[in-house]
Amino acid sequence: MKRKATSDIFDINKNTGALILGSNRLDDYASKFLTKYYRKALLEPMPLPVDEIIQKMNLSVHEVDLSENLDIFGCCLLLDSDVKIYDRAVDEYKGVFFKAGTILIDPHSAAFYGEGARRNTLVHEMLHWEKDKRYFEILKIKNKRAAEKLYPIMCRQSKTFFRPAEGKKTKENEVFWLEWQAHRLAPRVLMPRNSFKKKALSLIEENTDLSCAKLVEALSDFFIVSKSSVKYRLLEVNLGETVKQFEDYQDVYYDIEAPKDFIPLTPIDAFQMMQNSPVFASWVKAGKFIYADGYFVLPESKNISVDAEGNLHLSESVRKNLSRSVINIRELHFTDYAYDDVGISPFAFLKKVIETDKRLYAFHPNFQANLKVSEEEQVYSYALAEISSNDYEEEKELIRRISDPDTSLCQCLWFMFEKRKWLYPEKFNEETDLHKNYHNKIKNDNYNNMGKNVLLTIAIALKLRLRMIDKLLAKADFKLSDFKEPDKTYIQILENFPKISLGDFNMILEEAHLEPLGTNIR
Repeated sequence: MKRKATSDIFDINKNTGALILGSNRLDDYASKFLTKYYRKALLEPMPLPVDEIIQKMNLSVHEVDLSENLDIFGCCLLLDSDVKIYDRAVDEYKGVFFKAGTILIDPHSAAFYGEGARRNTLVHEMLHWEKDKRYFEILKIKNKRAAEKLYPIMCRQSKTFFRPAEGKKTKENEVFWLEWQAHRLAPRVLMPRNSFKKKALSLIEENTDLSCAKLVEALSDFFIVSKSSVKYRLLEVNLGETVKQFEDYQDVYYDIEAPKDFIPLTPIDAFQMMQNSPVFASWVKAGKFIYADGYFVLPESKNISVDAEGNLHLSESVRKNLSRSVINIRELHFTDYAYDDVGISPFAFLKKVIETDKRLYAFHPNFQANLKVSEEEQVYSYALAEISSNDYEEEKELIRRISDPDTSLCQCLWFMFEKRKWLYPEKFNEETDLHKNYHNKIKNDNYNNMGKNVLLTIAIALKLRLRMIDKLLAKADFKLSDFKEPDKTYIQILENFPKISLGDFNMILEEAHLEPLGTNIR
């Protein structure tokens, strides 16, 4: 592929208009951008007047909801186009038309991640307008279908640290590189190399009682950027050895210094993280992730298997490459210091303290760089049934029996008892923690008036999915309430932890201060 050199800073692919920019020239391109739009920032440290530059570039900014889980922070319309806008009132997306030169910002993302992240996104989108407009104009002329598929580029938290494949010559990968450039360039525009280094060194020289945490906070406040961006920028401008001299360096850089990836969680810990963080819970909900073997995994049949006992497991292919299908939960070691909760506030996190060992189990969209969640709306309602043909056939037969008015509730349950080999009262009691007498009553078709909690306990112990549990309850004229406890929690557990054991189900209930099922029913 021919390339035309345009300067010592970057090349341009003359066939596509794509800017070609290596890691070693990022600061040079940031300087070129600032020289054109706000040269003062290269001469003296200052917070960049982002809004002023937006006006100079004749761009407009509109606030709209762009994603359910706050992963999408913004986008810039390089061409006139429809954009999928998320309507929180009805929980669905709809296309809305915007003119070229419009920057869209998600206000909920801005509120959650802070003003620094918002400014970073605005600069990110300005850079797309500056460097990528021609690329999409050419692509639309040459290949309208590809242009519609790849455009507009959404600024995602989860792709902040994503690095595309080297040498992969596809349009999709070419666009990935354009997004990589914008992610790498935005902090360099907000914190120009020489100005940022000058400010950092002056703070260090002028403050004898300075700590690493105070330095990061001071630079964050001065440049109006996130603390995370400051920490990475200090390393990028070769001040790593300087900041490592601070006693609290390890405390401040705990989220960057060799964290452990893909830590499995117990069901209780997983549920707690969802309860503690609406953003994490929305990630699980938006992607329809389900819990298996300690991980939240995309519910595709290729990702999950079911053993003879009805338990879910990750497939061998997923175990070999967790990053494409599993939400990454990191383990971060920490010690107590004044800024710890401030530093981790954008995370979903769970503190684990065992004697002197202190760790965080942390979720952040930035950790999910390689996760392959489809852009299209996906419905996984049958995914678990398709995992094994036995499950699928079993569910079809159970649905047929439930729908048959001549088949009683007890007969439906006994069909499942035979499938699970619950042929004797002792096995029934072991699995459900219900009284043995219930077994014979069901076997003899003499307990069709059982209570809701008894039926729910049996259904969960049978490891039925929520869809099937709803059908069983409906046959007995019961239903789970979406908005009232304890049903609300029951539904949440069954949606995200399908085929969970009754024991794990009850441990989560106890953690949520709700009565366990089975043990108190006699």
